[in-house]
Amino acid sequence: MPYRRGLNPPATPAAANDEESFRLVAIRAARTPEGCAGRDWLVYEIAQGTNLIKGYRRGDLPSVTAEVEKIVLGLNDRRISKKGRQPPPKPTPKAAPPQPPTPVDRSEDADP
Repeated sequence: MPYRRGLNPPATPAAANDEESFRLVAIRAARTPEGCAGRDWLVYEIAQGTNLIKGYRRGDLPSVTAEVEKIVLGLNDRRISKKGRQPPPKPTPKAAPPQPPTPVDRSEDADP
């Protein structure tokens, strides 16, 4: 039996409420992708708003469902993480090299 949205709970509680969250939409049997071997292939669909990610996994429905739900969790964690993708640190200006001390002319201070 293929996975269909609504039959199984969402991978994360936020996935049900947030349009920007990734969510597992469907998993169903698929033909063997070109260049691959085996007969136990499944195609999955993950949605985020109007974006759709389609991927293939080999295995039985329960194990593939568990693997894809982990993918969805990871995508959502990465999306809401405060760490996320941070811009590179701004370069700090280098301090100017220290200037050599200025020599003092003491010739005027000498006694004749």
